[in-house]
Amino acid sequence: MDLSLKGKTAIITGASHGLGYACAKALAMEGVNVAICSRDANNIQASAAEIASTCKVNAVGIEADLTVETDLSKIVDKAHHALGDIDILVLSTGHPPTFPFSVATDEQWKRGLDLLLRPAIVLPRLLLPSMQKKKFGRIIFLGSIFGLEAETSSVIQSTLRTGLNSLSKCIATEVAADGVTANVICPGYFDTPLVQTLAQQYADSQKVPRETVLKDWADFSPMKKFGKPEDLGALVAFLASPRGEFITGTTVTIDGGAVKRW
Repeated sequence: MDLSLKGKTAIITGASHGLGYACAKALAMEGVNVAICSRDANNIQASAAEIASTCKVNAVGIEADLTVETDLSKIVDKAHHALGDIDILVLSTGHPPTFPFSVATDEQWKRGLDLLLRPAIVLPRLLLPSMQKKKFGRIIFLGSIFGLEAETSSVIQSTLRTGLNSLSKCIATEVAADGVTANVICPGYFDTPLVQTLAQQYADSQKVPRETVLKDWADFSPMKKFGKPEDLGALVAFLASPRGEFITGTTVTIDGGAVKRW
């Protein structure tokens, strides 16, 4: 299927590896020129070079920390300088502190707010005027199934991801008539370096083998396995394309059937 994305431009955050990288790679394979960012300068430059070489598109790596306000405007400025007006934003923010309510501290709540919600407010606000002017734009937030069904052990993520769903709905409603869509993709457990790291942390805290944690997480979905990052990338590419123009203001799960609501 031709997604009619060739020549479009995109910013993808948290994209040196994992789900963000998979999103950037999927878009680049469709001919989208991409600006990818991460806190690690070396990793993001290497990832950008690999995408440029493999996909034959313009790919620029930007060192940026999403929790630093000035870095958010830097991302937009550098992406615009390298690629021109931006058509697509894919906001992948990583994982906030993972604790139950009785344990989570004020500092951890603030860290979660700065990571999950502040970039989701600032980056669309900077990009939407040009999208609305062109009558084309795509805002895609990577959320979590915990924003649909709360997880007690992850109160910060469960609370703030729910807020992200509402924010996206409000943006989508406001700009729908201008050819701009906004959606949240809610992944379940995927085979990424982050999941491996989190599994080790949880295993250490519970004094169980990491393999036990990974099996439990894989079994969380009826498919009894982890998702593949490239599957999520394909969904992002479709939603970002003109073929996804009538899908807006919603949350889309990609979780192997884990979420019990319909």
